[in-house]
Amino acid sequence: MQSTASISEWPETKRNLVDAGVRLMRARGFNATTVDDICAAAGVTKGGFFHYFKSKEEIAKAAVSRFSAGKSEDFREAPFRKLADPLDRVFGRLEFARKSTGGTTHLTKGCLVGMLAQELSFTHPELRGACEDSFSRMAIDFETDLAEAKAAHAPQAEFDPKEVAMLYVTIIQGSLMLAKTSKSNAVLHRNLEQFRQYLHALFGRSDRSHGKSRA
Repeated sequence: MQSTASISEWPETKRNLVDAGVRLMRARGFNATTVDDICAAAGVTKGGFFHYFKSKEEIAKAAVSRFSAGKSEDFREAPFRKLADPLDRVFGRLEFARKSTGGTTHLTKGCLVGMLAQELSFTHPELRGACEDSFSRMAIDFETDLAEAKAAHAPQAEFDPKEVAMLYVTIIQGSLMLAKTSKSNAVLHRNLEQFRQYLHALFGRSDRSHGKSRA
C-alpha cells in the first residue's frame, strides 16, 4: 500500500481518476464500474486515463491504496491516539470506529476494500492480495495497542493480541456489510458494543473501569 505522502505527490489528473474510482467502486463494485464511468466522473478523457493506468484492474489497485491510506490517516490522527494509557486507546478506537462509520446520523457507505475482496478474491489475485494487505495493516495497528494494554494491565491473561485484533477487523467488515443490507448502522453499533464487553472480560475489567465515557 502506498503512503499518504506518496499519494499526495500524484499529478492532479491521476488523483482525480483514482478518487472517482474509489467513489464509484465503493458504490457499485468493480464489475459495475466502467473506465468510461470513471473518466466521466473525473472529467478526464480516455486518453488521459490510459496515460496513467493500463487497465481497470490497475486503477482498482490504486483505489485500494488511496482508500486504505485515507483510513489509516484518519485513525492515525484520531483523538484516542493522544491517550497515554494503551487500554484507553483500545476502547477509544471502538468509539472512533463507531463515529467514523456514520454514527447514528448517516448510513455507512461501507468499505471499498471489503467490497472488492468479496467481489474479486477468486478472479483477480493481485487485487485479492492488495485487500489482504490492507486488512493486515488494520489488524497490526490495533494489535500494537492491544499488546501494550495487555502488558500493562493483564500480563497473565491468556489471549493473543494478534488474534483479537483480527477478530476486530472481522467484526467491522461483517458489520459494515450487514449495516448496508439493513440500511441501518444499528447492527454495527450493537456488534461494537458486544466486542467492547468482550474486551472488558479479556482484561478482567468492569464497564465502570474503562467504560463508554472514557472511550
